[in-house]
Amino acid sequence: MTTDRKFKIAMLIMALTVAVLYGFGCRLIFTQVQQVAREAQASYGGEPVPALIALVEDEQALFEKRNTAIWALGQICDKRALPALQRLETSEIQHPPYDSTSYIVQYSIKKARKQINGFTVTRWMYRWL
Repeated sequence: MTTDRKFKIAMLIMALTVAVLYGFGCRLIFTQVQQVAREAQASYGGEPVPALIALVEDEQALFEKRNTAIWALGQICDKRALPALQRLETSEIQHPPYDSTSYIVQYSIKKARKQINGFTVTRWMYRWL
């Protein structure tokens, strides 16, 4: 086998590995977002995004659940979430490690807003949520 052929085979194997890992990662993230959305729907009813927004806005809900819902909204990238996220954003300075069980993590809000207003490579898959 020539060196050129070995190189092509190695590149093909590498490309297939990257594709499989990307697919696995997408599926894992989708499953987590789907679970969070279903839990929100069970509590607040309606479609996934409005239910997640209701959870984020529910001051009686646990901070951990609200922060997870913020993450999920950032993954889904639906602009309907922006007003709720903007209302939660403060000028409070928080330092890592963040405690998602004690307060709304401002970094998560900023990241979710950035994802909603920008581009994410997993945005396409939430059509089937």
